[in-house]
Amino acid sequence: MKRSFSLFWAIALLATLSVVYAAVAPHSSTTPTFVTWNSLEPDKWSSIWLIRRHINSDATIEVHPAGDPLGDGIPFGVPQAEYKRSGTHSAFESLLVGFDQQDAALQRMGRIITAIETTAWSAPSDPEVHIVEQSFRRLQDRYGRAYVPIGCYGHFFDVLYTQLANDTESDVLSDALNEAVENQSCEQFAAMAERMQANRVREIAIGQLLSEIALSKDVVFVDTREPAEFQRSHIPGAINIPMRDLDQSVYNQLKNVDRVISYCVKDFRGYEVARLMLEHGVSNVAVMKPHGLAGWQSVGLPVTSGGLTEAAAEGQLRECARDQETC
Repeated sequence: MKRSFSLFWAIALLATLSVVYAAVAPHSSTTPTFVTWNSLEPDKWSSIWLIRRHINSDATIEVHPAGDPLGDGIPFGVPQAEYKRSGTHSAFESLLVGFDQQDAALQRMGRIITAIETTAWSAPSDPEVHIVEQSFRRLQDRYGRAYVPIGCYGHFFDVLYTQLANDTESDVLSDALNEAVENQSCEQFAAMAERMQANRVREIAIGQLLSEIALSKDVVFVDTREPAEFQRSHIPGAINIPMRDLDQSVYNQLKNVDRVISYCVKDFRGYEVARLMLEHGVSNVAVMKPHGLAGWQSVGLPVTSGGLTEAAAEGQLRECARDQETC
């Protein structure tokens, strides 16, 4: 009888452990990789938060530059993914369904994110939607839209989730999110994902650059040659920064313009400087096509030289940008 009793409890204990293991195994025994493209949308960063906080805290999440190959992993928030945004739901809600997340606060959060993403051309009727969207925009404005530390995104959505779980009033939610935006220590919080560097330097047609100049975009040409070469001739308005002069202060300044074009004569040095800029966070850098100063001159565009002053060359360039047929 005693032996039967012990066997009974042994079987019961084994069954209990099996249930516990089944409950945690998807979370702790696997370490999947999720992959996506970088973007500024709240749907993207809330989805990253959802994966790390509620789907699998051990998951690796790679955020690649838009358009780059994603490689191996579970894609989300991109056109070819199973978990993506549609006209009726966000990628966040798609992940909720795909990973069977029934938490009421997460469901509510999903409805807010979807409303933000799908009501872009009309004022949202739900005050919570307006509060979350405006607070998210203030967070991006604080750091510069493309440079919000990933830990700050995580903190923002931690606070949002907590407030929704507590069913707080709209004014309390607004105050809490404002505090999250102003939190100076969020930059030190653990990142939920890893921003991957671009695997290539972009090439932009000279015609597109002229169109951007015509639209008053802030296009900065960086001449990477030696100062003596630069003095002889260069693209109007260009600044001279040889590779050896690159430092963090240069990178920081160039991050804030619309477009950086790195060039040399045929873009061998220009490409290398552009690659270094990419590695240091200057995501708006590219090289021209046709390449370099030689390519620029081959399509009849002006350069400063002994016979053409900087001001006169800049004037000609503006005319070419306004009417490309004139050059």
